[in-house]
Amino acid sequence: MIQNYQKSNKFIAFAVLLQSFLVILQHTLISVFYLQAEATTVYRVILTAIPLSIAIIITLYRKWQTFLLVYVITILILLFNIIIFPQNEVFLKLNSLRFLLPVVIPSALCLMYISSIDVIESVLYKISWFTFFLALFYVISYLRGGFLITGYSMSFSYGLLLPMLSLYSKKNLYSVIASILLFLIVLGIGSRGAAIVFMMFVAYDIFQSNKKLIIPAFILIGIFILSLTTLANWFESIGISSRTLNLLISDNLGHTSGRELIYDKMIDVFWDNPIKGIGLFGDRYYLDGAYTHNLFLELYLNWGIIGATLIIFFFVWKFILTYRRTDKKNRNILVKYLLASVAPLMVSGSYLVDYDLGIFIGILFLVSRENKKNRVFYEKKITTNNTNHIKIIS
Repeated sequence: MIQNYQKSNKFIAFAVLLQSFLVILQHTLISVFYLQAEATTVYRVILTAIPLSIAIIITLYRKWQTFLLVYVITILILLFNIIIFPQNEVFLKLNSLRFLLPVVIPSALCLMYISSIDVIESVLYKISWFTFFLALFYVISYLRGGFLITGYSMSFSYGLLLPMLSLYSKKNLYSVIASILLFLIVLGIGSRGAAIVFMMFVAYDIFQSNKKLIIPAFILIGIFILSLTTLANWFESIGISSRTLNLLISDNLGHTSGRELIYDKMIDVFWDNPIKGIGLFGDRYYLDGAYTHNLFLELYLNWGIIGATLIIFFFVWKFILTYRRTDKKNRNILVKYLLASVAPLMVSGSYLVDYDLGIFIGILFLVSRENKKNRVFYEKKITTNNTNHIKIIS
């Protein structure tokens, strides 16, 4: 019985965390095997829907009350938005039915009630290795002339981000080497966002876990900076123009790719509606189907100044409280998922459709729940020891 329970937990984690692998698989099917993008999208939807549906059924059986409460509240909010902001109805229905209701919310709820964070980490590590070998196959196919890389791919690099952090976190020689190779792949054909997030996590890990490595780390960073031109030239020699390295070399890393125009427009829209905002998916209405590309701005647009501030305050408070009450291992895990899931949303994606945010929320509440269990266990142990001590004295 216990063994079946653990297997089901692993399957749930696998179903939710599979997306990183599926992103790279989709790119591989398009570039290496020349499949049409529409066909690969269908395959990805099927490979997402089948295991995630089973995971939802398992979790629903265990925690149907929570599922019912969350979905009732969510549907009421969506209906309220349709009534108050009818101009958003088309975008709200489409994106809610495709992403928010079937993927984002279930991802959070499924992970939230897995037995242990260690189960999730174990499954993620295995998926990360599969993703690494698939990415390696992708690159080797390119080097053998199988296809051309004509530009950078943001989705490819963000698909590698969580596996890259997971492999580095394991801290054995082979996994660290694999994470560095993924980092080089991201530098070559990916976006700078994923590369920056990886470097941020490595810096955090060194400062937090092993202060003896700070000086060697600074030396390595210096060597890396000095070798940027050489690395860019090497990429050029194999037919890859690294956008990230070119931006680094030209001191233009903060280039926003036209996002500042979106930000300026949507900030003006927000100040026209600061109290109630423009509703869920409202940015799509003003941007002809596009989104804001900034988590905080999107929250304030969706919920208004009061609602968004309360949401941000709650999650910041929840994260800080959970971080302070847990051990070093879980702190690193929390930061890893925070950087992998939330940091990219500051410049790309939308929290209403991004599965990674659901993963982060699930992890946050799971670690918080484990903290409460450990605290209760510790308090019971102290009480039992004190009672036994009193009995011995008596």
